[in-house]
Amino acid sequence: MGIPCGLRSTVILVCACAWLVGVCALENGLARTPPMGWLAWERFRCNTDCKNDPDNCISDRLFRTMADLVVSEGYAAAGYQYINVDDCWLDRQRAYSGHLQPDPERFPFGMKDLSAYIHSKGLKFGIYEDYGNFTCAGYPGVLGSLELDAFTFAEWDVDYVKLDGCYSHPREMDRGYPEFGYHLNRTGRQMVYSCSWPVYQIYAGMQPNFSAIIHHCNLWRNFDDIQDSWASLESIIDYYGNNQDNIVPNAGPGH
Repeated sequence: MGIPCGLRSTVILVCACAWLVGVCALENGLARTPPMGWLAWERFRCNTDCKNDPDNCISDRLFRTMADLVVSEGYAAAGYQYINVDDCWLDRQRAYSGHLQPDPERFPFGMKDLSAYIHSKGLKFGIYEDYGNFTCAGYPGVLGSLELDAFTFAEWDVDYVKLDGCYSHPREMDRGYPEFGYHLNRTGRQMVYSCSWPVYQIYAGMQPNFSAIIHHCNLWRNFDDIQDSWASLESIIDYYGNNQDNIVPNAGPGH
């Protein structure tokens, strides 16, 4: 498989601070050091036009290529482990069984097969969902199917789950995010749990309960979504620099 034009210069590697879960919470023992890897969203967004833009659309091909690049360019040797799918991987409807399913044209081999390929490279596989009726881009969310979706991810050998918060009331997140984490834990498979929980509450003028968030999530989002520009990245760096006195008390080895 050839390397899509421009990918070498646009691979964005992200290093996220992680949080160790407490006893009686996730109990997954993960993220003792910051998870490091590659996430599709910043560069490839929700491009689903594989007919006209096959090298840059959200597809099985893209993630296999990125897995190859992370290894061949030396990032894996430097500790970057995760290849993370973001929004727009799903079919518009669930299967008749109620299970989530990928878009059949863009992911013709299914997510378990993609997961196996990424694992064959010595890497780990991350996936995206949303605690709402829909994802931010309008695909099926986990609301109403939390247990089923958690076990589906385990069946696909997922290693990392990012749970967004579109189409969900911020007040419901205090219950919903812990509940989904509980089901992830019940699967018996270790999956890093990344929560967008606090940022939606901050946007709504609420004060997030960081004690609870630390207890139930491995890592979480505090600020604006990253855009495909240096200005966006700089604003995120500035946010964490300007707010470090509030952030540091919630951070430490594993959290």
